[in-house]
Amino acid sequence: MAKPLSYLYIKKCFIIFFIFTSIGSYAQDCSCEKEFLFIKEFIENNYAGFKDKQAQMTEAGYQKMTGRLQKLSRTAKENCLLIISQYLDSFKDQHIQISGRFDATKYDTGYINQRQEVTLPDEKIIALSKSKSIEGIFIFNYDSSYRIAVIKDKSQLHNYIGVIIDSRLPTWRKGLVKFEAKQLNDSMMKGILYMRNHMPKVEWFYIGKNQIGGDWQREGTIREKQIYNYDLVASEKLSDKTLYLKISSFSPSNAKNIDSLLKAQQHNLSSIPYLILDLRDNGGGADFVFSPILPYIYTGPVKGIGVDVLATKSNIDGWKKLLEDKDLPEQNKKVINGMIEQMERNTGGLLSIANDYIDSSFTPLPNPQKVVILINRGCASTTEQFLLYARQSSKVILMGENTQGTLDYSNMRETSFSCMPYVLRYATTRSRRLDIGEGIDNVGIKPNIYLKEKTDWIREAFKKIEVP
Repeated sequence: MAKPLSYLYIKKCFIIFFIFTSIGSYAQDCSCEKEFLFIKEFIENNYAGFKDKQAQMTEAGYQKMTGRLQKLSRTAKENCLLIISQYLDSFKDQHIQISGRFDATKYDTGYINQRQEVTLPDEKIIALSKSKSIEGIFIFNYDSSYRIAVIKDKSQLHNYIGVIIDSRLPTWRKGLVKFEAKQLNDSMMKGILYMRNHMPKVEWFYIGKNQIGGDWQREGTIREKQIYNYDLVASEKLSDKTLYLKISSFSPSNAKNIDSLLKAQQHNLSSIPYLILDLRDNGGGADFVFSPILPYIYTGPVKGIGVDVLATKSNIDGWKKLLEDKDLPEQNKKVINGMIEQMERNTGGLLSIANDYIDSSFTPLPNPQKVVILINRGCASTTEQFLLYARQSSKVILMGENTQGTLDYSNMRETSFSCMPYVLRYATTRSRRLDIGEGIDNVGIKPNIYLKEKTDWIREAFKKIEVP
C-alpha cells in the first residue's frame, strides 16, 4: 500500500542553535517592518493552509489584522519577534513555528545596553510581594540568581511583563524586561522570553498557583516537587490477560526503540488477549515509525484520504533539504524524489500527491483481541494520523481526552528569516479531509470514552478491558 505522502515524515518541533556572532548588528541593521513583510509574503505564498485560513478570517479581517501589526512593526525594537509571532498565531496552526538560530551563551553588550528599562517604585514592589494573583514577586527557582516582578501591563501585544528587580548576573540589571506575554486562559500565557543573551524566544508560560512557567517560583512559597516519569518506550504485564505498552514519541530517532520493544514483547502480543497502548503526550514524528504497530490493531480494510502539496520553489527547496536527513529510510527518499519531480513540473498551486486509498494489506491477528489506546491533548501530528487509522479497527477503544488537533496542514519545511536569526517552520501540505468536513485542527480526535484528569487512566483502561 502506498502511504499518503503528506504523512510520510512529520517531525516534532525542534530548535536549531548555531553561533550567531553579531547580534548587535542584527538589532541595528534589521528593520522589523521589513522582516514582518518578508514573513507575511512568505506565508501567503508558501503555507498550504493560507487560503483556507484567510477565508475563515475574511479578507477584510486579515487585512485589518496585518495592517495593525505592520504599523506596530514600524516602531518595534527588541520585541519585533512578538509581532511576527502574533501574526503567525492568527492562523491557529501548531504546524507554524519559530525557532531560534543563535547561540544563547554568546553576548553582545552593545545590544544589551540598548534595551529599554522599566522603572518600578519601591511601594509597587512591596505591594506585589503581598499579591496572590498572577502578579507578584518571583524568584528564578534554579539558583535564585535573580528576582522578577510580574505586573499587568496592557498593550496591543501583551498584558503581562516580567521585570528584573535584582540580579547577581552581570548581564541582567534592574529594570530590564525578562518576558512579555498575553494571557490566553487561566493556566496559560504566550509571548516572548528574553534569553541569557537577551535575544527573544517565542515561549508558552504555564500559570500555576505560585509559579509562572517552569522557571519562576513566587517568593516566600515552597516549590512543589516535580515528578517526571518520561520513558521513550516502556512495557509492563498488568495481568495474565493485559499487556501495557507506552510509546512517548514516533520520532525517527525512537524507531529502533519501538522495534526493540515490539520484538521483546512478541510472545505476549501474540498470546495475551488485551493490550493497553499509552500514547499520551506523544507529539508525533514520522509514519514509518508507527508502521510496525499496525498489524496488532488491524481488523479490516482501512480508508485513508489523500493530500495535496503546495508546489512552490521554496517548498521544493524544503523537501530537497529533507533528503539530507540520515534517519529517513531510502524507500521514503525515493517516494519524496518522485514527489519533487511532480512539483517541479507543476509549480504554482496545490498538487495532488496521494490519492484516497484502502489499506487491506494485513491479515487480522487473533491477539490482541481488544486494544485500549490512551490519548490526551499532547497527542498531535503523526500520532493523530496513527489514530485516524486505529479508530477504524473494531478491536480499538480510544480513551482519555481530545487530541491536540494538528494534522490538516502538515509536512513542515523551514526557511530562514530575511535578517533576524530565526527559522520559520510551516506546513506545505493540505489534507483533502477538509473538503469532506473531516478536518481535526484545533478540535482533535475524540475518544470513545472520556476520562477525568485526576483519575488513574491506566486503571480505568484496565477496568474497561478486563471487566465484562
